[in-house]
Amino acid sequence: MSLTQEDLQQIEAIFDRKLSPVLGELEALRNDVKEIYGMIAKLEKNSVRIDESFRNLSVKEQILQLNAAVVALAQKEGIVLPR
Repeated sequence: MSLTQEDLQQIEAIFDRKLSPVLGELEALRNDVKEIYGMIAKLEKNSVRIDESFRNLSVKEQILQLNAAVVALAQKEGIVLPR
C-alpha cells in the first residue's frame, strides 16, 4: 500500500498543526536564552574583579586603593562625598 499525494498532504497538515506551537515555544525559549546570556555578559562586564596582585597587598594598601577608586568614580559622576 502506497500513500497518495492527498495522504501525504494530510499527514503534513497534521504535523504542521502539532509542530507550529512547539516551534513557536522553541523560538521564544531561544530568545530568552539569548537575553539571559546578554544579561550575564553585562553583569560580568560591570562586575568588580579583584586580581591576585590586589589580594597580596596589605589591608591598608587595599583600603587606600579602594578609596582612590571611589573618589575617582564619585568625581566622574559629579557626586560630592562627605568628609
